[in-house]
Amino acid sequence: MGLRITRATPRPALLFLPVALCLGLVACVTTGPQTIPRDRFDYGAAIANSERDQLLLNIVRLRYLEAPVFLEVASVINQYSLEGQVSLQGGINTGVGTGTDTLGLGGAARWADRPTITYTPLTGRQFSQNLMTPLPPEALFALVQAGWPAELIFRMTVRSINGIEDEWASPTGRRPADPRFMELLQAWDRLRTARILGVRREGAREEAKIIVYQTGGEVAGGVERDLSFVREVLELEPEAREFHLTYGLVPDGPNQIAVLTSSMLEIMVDLAWRVDVPPEHLEGMRTGATFEQAGASPLFRVHHAAERPPEAYAAVRNRGYWFFIDDGDMVSKRTFAVLQILLSLTESGETARGPVVSISN
Repeated sequence: MGLRITRATPRPALLFLPVALCLGLVACVTTGPQTIPRDRFDYGAAIANSERDQLLLNIVRLRYLEAPVFLEVASVINQYSLEGQVSLQGGINTGVGTGTDTLGLGGAARWADRPTITYTPLTGRQFSQNLMTPLPPEALFALVQAGWPAELIFRMTVRSINGIEDEWASPTGRRPADPRFMELLQAWDRLRTARILGVRREGAREEAKIIVYQTGGEVAGGVERDLSFVREVLELEPEAREFHLTYGLVPDGPNQIAVLTSSMLEIMVDLAWRVDVPPEHLEGMRTGATFEQAGASPLFRVHHAAERPPEAYAAVRNRGYWFFIDDGDMVSKRTFAVLQILLSLTESGETARGPVVSISN
């Protein structure tokens, strides 16, 4: 950029006015604070969407008997730089008669945006152990006690309570639920809402016992029937008010509630066999038949389509098809959100010291 001024009478003050304006404009431009709202929300949304799609893709991969692969966004570093340069050249004619004043003004600016995103594969012994270790029963009962529906939490994570089995789907077979299982969960929800059943911890951390206890709340009408049903189904003594919570298939003593829980990998495998797949994939023996839930409404549905659906909560492409969760399916979205929370607790363990992939633009 150049500027040339020619006039008969020199005015030194006016010669420096363009310079002052240019320097003022450069000084007013700052990039740091302005990038925070944009970057924070844009990167946050991108990471959340990619983690959601990654989990759905791993569920679809398990449907086709492939091992899940997780890649964590370890860090996001975005560097901005804005540089400006101004040059000034001028001359004033001080001779006798008509003179010519000259002023040369030059400027240059450079903008740079350098995002660096680091990915870490979630592998190694600790992560694999966390993925295959059954969830602790006390954590699940605590979630229910905090207000999460027992029908949702227990149907997702529990395989049996005192031998009363839930439905289960895997590559090796299908198992329908005991009709009493859903009745038990619904009765438990009503008792929790009525504040009749509670959960507490007793003893030191290493030898702590989890107690499910009957509170001092009023028991009458439908609540009394629910409490009697729970005692009868779980084979608890009628007069007992405290029950020890343990992990296992069946209780090994009186007034125990033995809960056989699933691992995160087992939960994902179970959900994978509820994914709807193209008929040609079944005919070609690329995967097995979809598990059809009987009785209770399904907790999780994944559809397939040849084209990307316009409105989807999560959508991934695999084997020539789009697999997606409908954005209007509130039940599947809720199940998927709980699965993400439980998986994040699994991922909180020590990550593997394996290869780290960084991509810079």
